[in-house]
Amino acid sequence: MKRILLLAITGTLFVGCKTSFRISVKEPAVIDIPSETTKLGVVNSVTRANSPEEVIGTVIAGGSLNGNVVAAERAVDGIFRGLNNSNNLSGKTLQTDSLRNPDGTVNWNYLDTLGKQNDVNGFIEIAEIRTVSPVGGTVLANSQGNSSTYLKGTAYVNYYILKDHNVFERYAVNYSYRIPTSGNTNIINILNDMKRKQEYYRALGFELGYSAGKLIYPNWVWVDRKYYTKGTRELRQAKPMIRQGNWDIAEKQLEYGLNSGSRKKQGRTYFNLALVKEGQGDLDSAIKYAESAALEFGNKEANKYLVLLRQRQYQMQLVQQQQDN
Repeated sequence: MKRILLLAITGTLFVGCKTSFRISVKEPAVIDIPSETTKLGVVNSVTRANSPEEVIGTVIAGGSLNGNVVAAERAVDGIFRGLNNSNNLSGKTLQTDSLRNPDGTVNWNYLDTLGKQNDVNGFIEIAEIRTVSPVGGTVLANSQGNSSTYLKGTAYVNYYILKDHNVFERYAVNYSYRIPTSGNTNIINILNDMKRKQEYYRALGFELGYSAGKLIYPNWVWVDRKYYTKGTRELRQAKPMIRQGNWDIAEKQLEYGLNSGSRKKQGRTYFNLALVKEGQGDLDSAIKYAESAALEFGNKEANKYLVLLRQRQYQMQLVQQQQDN
């Protein structure tokens, strides 16, 4: 199982004997690609012909607007933004023939040749985008006096890795918007609302692409955590080490206090050690320490912390299962 790494961040709030602070949690990539795979070709396979959605409206200049196609075009830019945020991945747009053989299998001979020609190690294919909006859209929303309507989208993305000829198929990413409307049926306002809706399709596509790009490298997310700062000498001395994310030294300091003080104070020590073990990426040990704090010493905060730790452990197991399948 991949490890969760923590980085302590400044900006603490002192409340009694506990300190609340924000930490950045490094979560593993949903899709585990080889470290050599750093350059990816981005292929948009969404067209009017293969889009499952109906035409959703008429643009001001005439003709029809297919929201899936509009979103897919912008999703390419979103993937680039997502890859750039990794600090070591990059992408380039490629116009290609089908990446599959007539029987649906991956055409690796074609992809290998295409990869050499374009100096890429793999491909990200936007296979399908499905957008959902209410029947009647902005016109119906305005006729009913509503000030907004919703727009939801799902992108299905394939990842082709040339190094080991591995393919990760139909990974789904989702996003939604609440689109403001004028709330009346004035023709000028309706036209403006329809134009605004087109822009939201593009924005939706960008966010879907951005999420798809982020699936192949670890990401940092913000979480709130608490730890005890008072009770025993060991708790006080470990305080600056925890704040700075110096987990190994904090662990050694707290271990001296496992049998120190009252049961209440020992419970605080076990609680802090749970946080330290999470910081080291050892969720199993973190859960054990939190369980001891809750069950043996009656620490109420440990009960809440256990819920968070077990949720994270479950999420990690799901990611691992997805990678193994």
